[in-house]
Amino acid sequence: MPFDLSDYEPVASRLDRFLKAHPDARVITDLVHYLSDVAVFKCELWIDGEIIATGWAEEIRGQGNVNKTSHVENCETGAVGRALANAGLSGSDFAKRPSREEMSKVQRMQGDTHITEPSNLASDKQLNMIRAVCKSMGRTVPSGIQGWTKSEASKYIDSLKSGVAELKQQEPEEPF
Repeated sequence: MPFDLSDYEPVASRLDRFLKAHPDARVITDLVHYLSDVAVFKCELWIDGEIIATGWAEEIRGQGNVNKTSHVENCETGAVGRALANAGLSGSDFAKRPSREEMSKVQRMQGDTHITEPSNLASDKQLNMIRAVCKSMGRTVPSGIQGWTKSEASKYIDSLKSGVAELKQQEPEEPF
């Protein structure tokens, strides 16, 4: 079912409201697991020496644009967002409990490019070309290509084309 990311409040906004309402609060994050490019964070929210909420998140390196370079940071933000939602800071509409960052993850996992704000995601034509060329070369299609930008897809297509050109140059010509 389509959704609009602009309907969901970012973690930064929720955190700002929380810290303004509770200036002495503590937000404690902990990287509890990191193995094979999978990060898991836990976040605890403390007020007056008591934990009022926790939140957990998991992210995988390379799954979507942000996670190509910042999956650990993205994971930590996700855990903070979950803890804030568990503490009742879920935006103006309780039905919109997930943060914008969490809904972006849903979008990445679904590979649906029609549910975002206007963006610069790779076109269907680019993605189909990548799939076709990879198949013809006997290569595996990279995971997460649905989240690539047009520029990333173009660069990958160019690298595939140069790989095809290199292969053609290395093959000896038939003598007949």
